[in-house]
Amino acid sequence: MKKLLIVVGLSSLTWLIYVLFQPIIDWNFGWQKIPKNRSEVSFAGVEDSNYEEAIKASKQHLDTIIELSNAPSISVAAMIQGRMVWSYALGFMDLVNRIPADTITQYRIGSVSKALTSLGLGKMIEEEQIHLDSSVQRYTALFQNKSDISIRQLASHQSGIRNYSVCFCFPLWEYYRNEEFQSIAQSVVYFEKDALLFEPGESFSYSTYNFTALSLAMEKATGRNFLSYMGEYVFSPLQMENTEADKRMDQTNKAMPYETTTEKFKDAFEVNLSNKWAGGGFVSTPSDLVRAGNALLDTIFLDKTTRETLISPQRLNDGSINEQNYALGWRHGISERYFDGEVPVEVIHHGGMAVGGLALLVVYPEYDLVIAITMNKSGLNGRFELFDYIVPMVNAFMKKQAENNA
Repeated sequence: MKKLLIVVGLSSLTWLIYVLFQPIIDWNFGWQKIPKNRSEVSFAGVEDSNYEEAIKASKQHLDTIIELSNAPSISVAAMIQGRMVWSYALGFMDLVNRIPADTITQYRIGSVSKALTSLGLGKMIEEEQIHLDSSVQRYTALFQNKSDISIRQLASHQSGIRNYSVCFCFPLWEYYRNEEFQSIAQSVVYFEKDALLFEPGESFSYSTYNFTALSLAMEKATGRNFLSYMGEYVFSPLQMENTEADKRMDQTNKAMPYETTTEKFKDAFEVNLSNKWAGGGFVSTPSDLVRAGNALLDTIFLDKTTRETLISPQRLNDGSINEQNYALGWRHGISERYFDGEVPVEVIHHGGMAVGGLALLVVYPEYDLVIAITMNKSGLNGRFELFDYIVPMVNAFMKKQAENNA
């Protein structure tokens, strides 16, 4: 009997350790050799003949990038003056079954979701359904034990709400949660009573939970389910037909999420994103993302005042601009990455990292250019990052655009 109790006890302890640390333990198993022919598998969507040389150069660049990044697949799209000029996919959406990616393959876009949510917030502002300087406590019974946190502070990461942490959950890290939340209010409960990192407006601290709380306020302000609101008032008007919440692992056109090393790949740890739809839970395509980015350039979706509000870097209580030039769901600044640093370029953007997904959406107002790139892998490789990947492609399109405008 004593031996039986010892065996049961050790087995229970082993099981507990496994479920608590499952992402770390699973990382060591299931690796396979990554196919070397990924650059030979491509899908051409839109190819505007006016940008033939830029497209040709960009394709050659992507052949190199898919190897440097160890990405199973890459998808890109570019829009100029409100017109799609290029969409393209390279590699496999499913490595195990060798299923090629195409331009409607959906990718986890991580925090690019915040930029999409920003557009929904903009519509509510225009309809006077929500007010940026009203407190979140006005819209929900949660956060009542906190200093007033404004909608503006949530959307600009100045609320003091913490980001992901360890938790009394399985596994131990909130970032890897695989729990299905039945409502946004239920997911907010898990952090709304935690102490703020600072008094609202006194500092900047990036946190996806800001957007979880923001989406709850958006629900209460409109009386509409957040996801249905985004579908009806953002995705549908902008013709973003392949953008939705990442709810199902069996989405037929969704890229399989992977972890990769230099020569190997494995399935990414299975997660449930229902605790962060607004800040990191959407899947999309580059073609859809550039349509979202273009909403900041045209006058059809949002009026000029609202667009300026969404992209203006927000100031702290002391009047200084926050450290990331963060606006309301977008970062906005001047970059010297382009044209060998000879020409400063205005850039509005948001990047995203998810479990098994990477994405970047960038708007270049001076060139009326929007470009997006996605990959179905976690993390980045060495010194390379998504902005580095797109610079040669952006240069090619901007130079052509400059020639057209000359």
